[in-house]
Amino acid sequence: MAKFSSYRNIIFDFGNVLIEWDPRRIFRDMIPAEELESFMQNVWKDEWNGNLDRGVSLAENERSMKEKYPQHSRYIAAYHARWYDSLGEENQESVALLSQLQRAGYSTYGLSNWSAETFPVTRRQHPFFNSFDGIVLSGEEKVCKPDPRIYAILLERYRLHPRQCIFIDDRQENLDAAEKMGITPILFTSAARVRAELESLGVL
Repeated sequence: MAKFSSYRNIIFDFGNVLIEWDPRRIFRDMIPAEELESFMQNVWKDEWNGNLDRGVSLAENERSMKEKYPQHSRYIAAYHARWYDSLGEENQESVALLSQLQRAGYSTYGLSNWSAETFPVTRRQHPFFNSFDGIVLSGEEKVCKPDPRIYAILLERYRLHPRQCIFIDDRQENLDAAEKMGITPILFTSAARVRAELESLGVL
């Protein structure tokens, strides 16, 4: 660990930071390309996935979404049956960075908006998840980023001082909320960019 770094804890978001996630992967072979973005904006939106992130079960979410959008029942059922196909490859550079930080002596934590029902399967398929010192999932806590309560849960559960924490996430609103809690934010655009920012902070 760098002697001049005051940081002790590195917190990672999961989707599109450590592993690719895009629900379009499921719908592309079902919805014509010229209609897909309209579907994502008007039907998928944040509500559909947001329900799962807040702890609604797959079965209940499928029921409620079919009730709201009966004309899209086929697509709704397909997503809930094939949700794992929305995941792509691990970001190998990000996973390598995670491992490097752990070897350097930093504690690492996960903070993700993720369904409590689907995460155990994902975790079994991607062993790097087991290397974290702690994980807080929105689906288990019933509260999502950027709500300040989920950051407080992480800090309190693992007895972390916010000024000793860095949070890496791909959404600016999540980082803004973390910064208000006293956590140093890093916007994920690439693992190389994150590495450079960590170096500038004296972490690497």
